[in-house]
Amino acid sequence: MKSGRKTTGEKILLKSLKSLQKSTDNNFKTLLHSAIVNSASAFKVNEQAVKKGKRKAIKSIPSFIISDSLRITTALKLLTKISVKSKNSDFLYKKLATEILAASALKGQSIDQKNEVQRQILINKRYLSKFRW
Repeated sequence: MKSGRKTTGEKILLKSLKSLQKSTDNNFKTLLHSAIVNSASAFKVNEQAVKKGKRKAIKSIPSFIISDSLRITTALKLLTKISVKSKNSDFLYKKLATEILAASALKGQSIDQKNEVQRQILINKRYLSKFRW
């Protein structure tokens, strides 16, 4: 949590899950589970600052996300980041509920962003040859 607002985050999550449960007939747990699985990526891009003389260049290095817990946390961060950026409604819990619903149906912006990152990394396969298995 940023700046220690744990209770505020819990309230937003509970409100979004309640609105998600009211809007659909499916169980919110299965919707949330499928949204996390669909938006979890196998890759991530690490950005590294490299100094060349007086200039600073940012080098992006792709890497695998090996553990499942890290994949889940990156998926949750992606869902919240997309819902904060979207301008569909006024309240964050409504944005989060719509993004979870869309991601569970493989149609959300988080799915598009995950596919874009994977496509970008697979284009640069030369970095993956240095990965230690």
